[in-house]
Amino acid sequence: MFLIDSSVWVEYFRPAGFLGVKERVRQILQREEAVSCGIIMVEILRGAKNEKEFQTLKESLWSLPQISLDDAVIERAAQWGFLLERKGKIIPTTDLFIASAAYQKACLLHSDSDFITISSLVDLDQEKI
Repeated sequence: MFLIDSSVWVEYFRPAGFLGVKERVRQILQREEAVSCGIIMVEILRGAKNEKEFQTLKESLWSLPQISLDDAVIERAAQWGFLLERKGKIIPTTDLFIASAAYQKACLLHSDSDFITISSLVDLDQEKI
């Protein structure tokens, strides 16, 4: 399974987006290996240009299996944020939640260096594209 980060979705949905990203996401979608989570949905949907685009994106993203942001995800994100800050590395809370949601459930497909920083602390299955 692949949790596709908003950094990849944005590029995928852009008409002039990078073809390598578009092809990688298409492969994952065709194999039905994509999952999502609430934080990614909010990040993508808030950037919709209009109501029609919002509804289209919402239907597409909700059709994917969802990783729940349960207590374990929240506690893990908080712990990682605490440990990273002690090392002088400040990671956005949203990225901590996304990485924590993917942890031991899915490979995180991204183009965001913050996830590389998180994976320096924990064994996060991730693929930077």
